[in-house]
Amino acid sequence: MKFDKSLLETYHQQILDLGFPEAQWEGLSKFLEILSQKNEELNLVSRQMTMKELIENHVIDCLLPLERFPGEVKICADLGTGGGFPGVIYALAKPEVQFHFYEKSPLKQKYLESLITSLSLSAEVRGEVKSHLNQADLAIARGFKPVDVILQMTSDFLKNQGKYFLLKGRLGKIKEECAAATKKNKSLRVVIDPLKSPVLDVERHLVVVG
Repeated sequence: MKFDKSLLETYHQQILDLGFPEAQWEGLSKFLEILSQKNEELNLVSRQMTMKELIENHVIDCLLPLERFPGEVKICADLGTGGGFPGVIYALAKPEVQFHFYEKSPLKQKYLESLITSLSLSAEVRGEVKSHLNQADLAIARGFKPVDVILQMTSDFLKNQGKYFLLKGRLGKIKEECAAATKKNKSLRVVIDPLKSPVLDVERHLVVVG
């Protein structure tokens, strides 16, 4: 995949309309350029993915619920950051929030550390996901684990009234995952909101827990 800044520019208004700040546009461009350079080595996204697919399936997809991101959050834990979705995108969009990128791969940890430096992000890299999430106000995740598994992995965070902002796909699958979660925690509060992509006909939802 070769970075194409001119192609990214064609999505400029659609990305801003989703709430991404104009002031961080160059940071977004730089992030995608670095990702495209490192992808062959680290397999951050599919090696067969085109630049157009990267923008539509990852960048815009991550931004669909951005305007619903809680305003009071000070520390946000991104579970399974991988190539940077949604953690890096949100760290760019919300520079006032401190982000903790949870990623177990040492190679991807180094990649994320280099992004933090290159993009001047308010973030730090952590290792594997922990049950307590170290003072985070909010946990976010996309393409990580089923809802019930995420809640089980972060059990202490959940017990301490932690909140979750989970980017998910098909409603049927989400309902199965949430049913499994509520079996273990009868008082669990879950809200599922539909999301609409401006570029793709896909099923997307935001799952808010807590």
